[in-house]
Amino acid sequence: MVIVPAEHPLDWKKPPVITLLLILLNVLIFFGYQGGDSTRREQAIRVYLEQDLLSRERPLFSATLERRERIAADQRQAVEALPRQQLAWLILSDLEFGHELRSLPAYRQDAAWQASRAQAEGARDHLSSLRFGFVPARFTVEGLFGSMFLHGDFWHLAGNMVFLFIFGFALEIALGRWMYLGLYLFSGLCSGLLWWALDPAWIPGVGASGAISGLMGMYIGVYGLRRIRFFYWLGPLLGYFTAPALWILPLWLGKELFGLLRAADHVNYYAHIGGLASGFIAVWLPRQLGGLKVDHAYLDKEDPDAPFKRALNSLDQQIGRFALDQAAARGAELLVLYPGRILLIERLYGVAKARQDRVLMGTVLKQLFALPCGPEADRLVRRLADESGAADQHLLSHPAIQLHLLRRLLLLDEPVRALACWRRLAASGQRPEPLPSLTLQLAKRLNPRQDARTIAEMTRFLRQHFPDVDPTRQIVLYQQHLSPRTP
Repeated sequence: MVIVPAEHPLDWKKPPVITLLLILLNVLIFFGYQGGDSTRREQAIRVYLEQDLLSRERPLFSATLERRERIAADQRQAVEALPRQQLAWLILSDLEFGHELRSLPAYRQDAAWQASRAQAEGARDHLSSLRFGFVPARFTVEGLFGSMFLHGDFWHLAGNMVFLFIFGFALEIALGRWMYLGLYLFSGLCSGLLWWALDPAWIPGVGASGAISGLMGMYIGVYGLRRIRFFYWLGPLLGYFTAPALWILPLWLGKELFGLLRAADHVNYYAHIGGLASGFIAVWLPRQLGGLKVDHAYLDKEDPDAPFKRALNSLDQQIGRFALDQAAARGAELLVLYPGRILLIERLYGVAKARQDRVLMGTVLKQLFALPCGPEADRLVRRLADESGAADQHLLSHPAIQLHLLRRLLLLDEPVRALACWRRLAASGQRPEPLPSLTLQLAKRLNPRQDARTIAEMTRFLRQHFPDVDPTRQIVLYQQHLSPRTP
């Protein structure tokens, strides 16, 4: 049975950075660190056999196995008949047998046996599942934390990472990155603690499933009684249904309890139940007490740009009523609230031009020229270039505006429009410092055959007004290079 939420599509405008980093960390640990476990296991077996422990511990292990597992005599013989390396690892990896061995009088009185066993166990404990896995019967904080980032095999890793992504990307946005990460780790720790409290076994546990079960509980805690969409897969049946999120918690808990009672596989149901319960309580209870903030706009699927769209619509209504004074005052406020929004800049450009509002136009154009090149911004720049040449547009023909416009048009490779700006700037009588270098750039973008006279005009201008600067020398050489040579 699989029931997972399908309420929110992935929004890459708000990428789940922490979730992706957790997935990357788990993958790197599995392939970069756990990939060496086969070599570590071989080394441990070699040490165990070299210490000649097999012949001494084989009968003791068989007797322990027969008593503990209630196996028949023929099954005991089958275990003893296993290949040496396989049997050696079976004995060495049985942590409970190693614990019981230490209580035997014969072992406690034999220092050589103890030393040999310690050497073999030292090699064994280099395996990832024993070094950083969680063994409830020998509690360690290192194992409680480290086990969340280890996995038994590739499919264990793949399954956990899929569910981590499914639950994580929505919770990270709803809870905030650092709260989400803290609750993820908290749930993983609680899942191990419940296993330790209820079943202090000698089996090492690994996997992120306890923490991921915590995410499932958090999901229910975040949505509560909200009706949300779920995907289900029950054997041959699959599809979607809508239900209050809280109704799914008993189903998930029931599935884990059924697995625990059946105990027909190696799944750690204690960890799943502990993670699920702790994740739910850690979110649901603080929410009831008002101590946990969530992104309600995200839960309600509110358009994150809705406030801007409403403000823009209100501005359009003012412009439509020709209330330009109100639109200009409101527009100045919106430029502060929503800087760099091309739709707003474009509307207020029209308002400022109609009112010949120097202050508003300055603010609008400052934001326009700060924008990176793009289709909408570039279209408005071209419109500005065309309209600034009109006889009645004294505001747009201001030299400071023409200088910024010239720079931008050169970036857009618009030499014809840039030339018109340059001529207005040259005729203004002002001589800004960047003008020579911009003049040289423009000259090199013009067609040398069609615009020879224009290039000569620009050369004369620089020689007259900027005779000693480097761009003037360069444009003179450039013009000489373009001039026809006599034989």
